[in-house]
Amino acid sequence: MLVLLVSPAGAGAEDAPAAVPATPPSPEQPATPPGDKPAAAPAEQPAPPPGEQAAPSAGKPPAPQPDTPAPPAEKPAAATDKPADDTRESDTREAMCLMIESAARANDLPLEFFARVIWQESRFQADAVGPITRSGQRAQGIAQFMPGTANERGLLDPLDPVQALPKSAEFLSELRNQFGNLGLAAAAYNAGPRRIQDWLAGSGYMPQETRNYVSAITGSSVDDWAAAGRNGKMPARAPTTSCRELMALLKRAPNPFVAGLEQHITLSAAKVWGVQLAAGFSRDKALAMYARAIKRLSNVIGDQDPSLLGSRLRSRGSAMFYQVRIGADTRPEADGLCNRIRKAGGACFVLKNRA
Repeated sequence: MLVLLVSPAGAGAEDAPAAVPATPPSPEQPATPPGDKPAAAPAEQPAPPPGEQAAPSAGKPPAPQPDTPAPPAEKPAAATDKPADDTRESDTREAMCLMIESAARANDLPLEFFARVIWQESRFQADAVGPITRSGQRAQGIAQFMPGTANERGLLDPLDPVQALPKSAEFLSELRNQFGNLGLAAAAYNAGPRRIQDWLAGSGYMPQETRNYVSAITGSSVDDWAAAGRNGKMPARAPTTSCRELMALLKRAPNPFVAGLEQHITLSAAKVWGVQLAAGFSRDKALAMYARAIKRLSNVIGDQDPSLLGSRLRSRGSAMFYQVRIGADTRPEADGLCNRIRKAGGACFVLKNRA
């Protein structure tokens, strides 16, 4: 049975932090339990609209100069006009869809499958760069090619989506032919073909990250896809959806990393000390913050499962404050882990868990 640890109202969620990073907290830095609030910055006066001067505080307005022609009246913007940022985003989405559709069609891949692979890899960000792997390299670009794989595939610039998307679709098509179906192709794209071969042969294991990856893309487990390869009964495919509709759906979909965390997170403090990596009043946002952190810190944290603690604070009434921590048996052990996280560019606090 999983139990969410809740501290009584007014009780501190933990002892004082052992150390606080010297640099100001970034948006990814874990929040400490609310209490002391920073002084509010003085309110700024809104700037006047472009082309206008601020009105004087008192007195009559200056008389118009007879030789100065009045400026032409500006045409009010139509209610349907879109902001420039929205227009640019729409244009980018349209261009991305055209490239994804073209690459999928050229390699006989279902559009939904290919678009979901790219979404899982980079959230459609052409300049995405992954965390440093054990080999000291990073996956790059919209399709997250490792340098060695990019070289093997003849991809000159992984950060150029015009080059990367066709190479990604081509690779997935070859993996489907090699392993027999799309689910195992996705698994091989994520974990590497050799690992999937070993797993199918019974001499290797399937990483949890890859299990989550395949489920998020296909809606079926990698075990179901392996069974389908043996009996020929393929899992049901998703209904046909346009790329634009799919992009909108994916952007509203739950964070897949959070969904993966839900499968192995401990809803209580399993150890005396904790290294806190994320916190907030929203459970999902705290988990999403942690998911982003471990993507960068996987080499430091390893496969340790986090704990999710909750406490109610008197100043916030019944609102629950969630904290995500990696457990440690001793204070020195927790300090050591936090120091390694900071050296790797992360942020953390060492805190004592409530029994």
